[in-house]
Amino acid sequence: SVGNGLGRIFHPESVAVIGASADEQSERWTGWVGRLQQFDYKGRVYPINPKAPQILGLKAYASVLDVPDEVDYAIIGVRASLVPALLRECVSKKVKVVHIYSGGFADSGKDAGKKLQQELAEVIKGSETRVIGPNCLGIYCPSTGLSFNPAFSRRSGPVAVVSQTGAALVRILPLAHSRGIHFSKVISYGNALDIDSPELLEYMADDP
Repeated sequence: SVGNGLGRIFHPESVAVIGASADEQSERWTGWVGRLQQFDYKGRVYPINPKAPQILGLKAYASVLDVPDEVDYAIIGVRASLVPALLRECVSKKVKVVHIYSGGFADSGKDAGKKLQQELAEVIKGSETRVIGPNCLGIYCPSTGLSFNPAFSRRSGPVAVVSQTGAALVRILPLAHSRGIHFSKVISYGNALDIDSPELLEYMADDP
């Protein structure tokens, strides 16, 4: 079900990891490229790092604009001050969904962070690009192979979760798995710059 257009959030055919680490050990165990590989994500993965020609066996690109194919989903994990320019590149590239993992925006409580978040809102205004976050863990969808924790169960189930927090999910999901409860789609949406709980709940209500 693509419902009100949010289906593409959970079923991307390609993922760009913006800010993938050139240190392969660190990327393998804690980075998003490593998480996607460990969780057997079936789509194409494009590491973005201007300083590395290759990361974990995959060709790396200096910018998302250099990726020759379409990018359905991008994960941005760099310091907050760099995010607006990178989000602008994603909009130019017509990336459908951008998950901003980075924190330090309105969540910081500081004026500078709030101003940066306002800048992100301006960047996506009038574009087709949807944003999850900033300051969130994003998606766990076992059927697609997206997960913010590669140790989570690969088994899909009938339960969906819409959550502002990611930290609680990291505890709740393994507890549920241990009791035989499995999940179809889980999302931590953080600061809800764009995609928020009402829209997600509407989507889930119509999702088979």
